[in-house]
Amino acid sequence: MNSKRIYASVLAATSVLTILTFLGDSAAQTQPTLTVVEQSQSLPAPRPGTLGTTSYKLTEKEAPFFSKLTPSEQTTGSILGGYSINGKKGVYVGWFGIVRKIEEDSKLQQTKLLVEHKYFDGLTDTHIMALSFNGGGDFTSILAGTNLGIKSLSLVKVYGTVMSEDNSVPTVHADYVRQWDWGQFTFLDVYGTQKGNKQWKKLNKVNEDKIYNPFPDRKYYEDRLGVRKQ
Repeated sequence: MNSKRIYASVLAATSVLTILTFLGDSAAQTQPTLTVVEQSQSLPAPRPGTLGTTSYKLTEKEAPFFSKLTPSEQTTGSILGGYSINGKKGVYVGWFGIVRKIEEDSKLQQTKLLVEHKYFDGLTDTHIMALSFNGGGDFTSILAGTNLGIKSLSLVKVYGTVMSEDNSVPTVHADYVRQWDWGQFTFLDVYGTQKGNKQWKKLNKVNEDKIYNPFPDRKYYEDRLGVRKQ
């Protein structure tokens, strides 16, 4: 093979490599970053006859997202003060709530959650996540990706920016979601004004003074949230 043919072969190979590299870079640039979904770990059971209260504990993955919250968004409702999920467009929030509906779009590679907001004052039980049964209403959350392991009627905390509000239902584009499955969370005797969806309230079969149970079982959740559809 003469030098001209060698040069032509090298040039052609280089061109192909350049095109493949460009296509790879373009695909990487258009590939959305998946929303981080973290599954909470169950806490150790308390010693017999002992129950305690503690401040909310962040996970290592969660901490960078919590640091983006302003002080007024670090707690979301308490006995001493109210909290509204409305009028927050453009605000970075961290909202707790119960997953009521899950819609996955394989074309857009997107998951949409309808979440029933729950108030949280920053304090919880030492052995289980505990928060108010009352909340500020429904919100939707858009997550990048599908098959992210989100379960219906689980408890989630959604971090992200409120992008819009339609008929008093805000939409949060989620950067991070932490999830607690049944057995990992309980509800406190209610605090905060209930502004929730009446459809969900009808599913509750117990009186407000019976909401709390430090050791919830399947029936506990079904009596308060409804039956989980697998």
